[in-house]
Amino acid sequence: MKLIVKKVNYKKQTFSCIIGNQLVDFYLTNRLSKLFLDHLTKDVIVDFAVSGKTKRIDQRKAYEVSHFNLIENYKNKVTIYDHNQLKQDMIGFLESNDYYMFLDLEMTIPFYRQKDFIPEIVQYGYFLVDKNGKTIDKNGNYVKTKIQKNINRRTIKFLKLDITSYNQTKIPFISFYNEMKALIKKYNPKIVVWGKNDIQALNYGYKIYKLKPLTNELDFVDLLKLHKDYFNLRNDLGLFKAYETYYDESIKQTHDAKDDAKITKKVFAAFLNYSNIEYKDKEQTGK
Repeated sequence: MKLIVKKVNYKKQTFSCIIGNQLVDFYLTNRLSKLFLDHLTKDVIVDFAVSGKTKRIDQRKAYEVSHFNLIENYKNKVTIYDHNQLKQDMIGFLESNDYYMFLDLEMTIPFYRQKDFIPEIVQYGYFLVDKNGKTIDKNGNYVKTKIQKNINRRTIKFLKLDITSYNQTKIPFISFYNEMKALIKKYNPKIVVWGKNDIQALNYGYKIYKLKPLTNELDFVDLLKLHKDYFNLRNDLGLFKAYETYYDESIKQTHDAKDDAKITKKVFAAFLNYSNIEYKDKEQTGK
């Protein structure tokens, strides 16, 4: 729906619009509030959808905002937020890079009720591709841990880890570090991951071994976040659920880093293909 904001309550994270002859209240979730609340002022135009959920705020019924499509200041003729433009910018960015590294990391998990836990990389897997999707390099190995000298049973069970194979083939973290360093120096790829956990584990690794970071936040593409922003998803989407949705086939997750990196690569390709088809359809229909 497309309406004009008549009132904003920043403390309650609500805004009000006139529908018919009535003033109707809408509220923002904490996530949406962080992104959009400061941009909502009286008389801006908002195009948005509601989720169907309601709650009472100050004795008035308020409808939960699901997502925004457009926010614009019609007096100044300034577009504050345009979801369609955001989607175009996403795809433009993804198509502008020469190399991508699809990276997956498997990590230790804490003992039950363990406090101050620091995850360590147990296994890595990656596929390095050029802008046309051609694989240039790929690899994967188990990685020796430092803090959790003996991998705990919970981690072994969750990862379905063959501990004998792990102990016989694991490599030092510095070997993984140097392998990444050489590839980053040569290709400067955007590193595609699914969610923030892999980024955090890599950052912990630098600190544990007191090594100079090879990466910063701008080097990564969080494919999960891209999906949430592009499709206005309320909740997190699982990597394998995304794969099944795109390819219409089920696949069992093995918690093998190289296998998961390959799935990430396939989901990325499907996402680009879907978005390109969507915009071709929009150009043809003029919508």
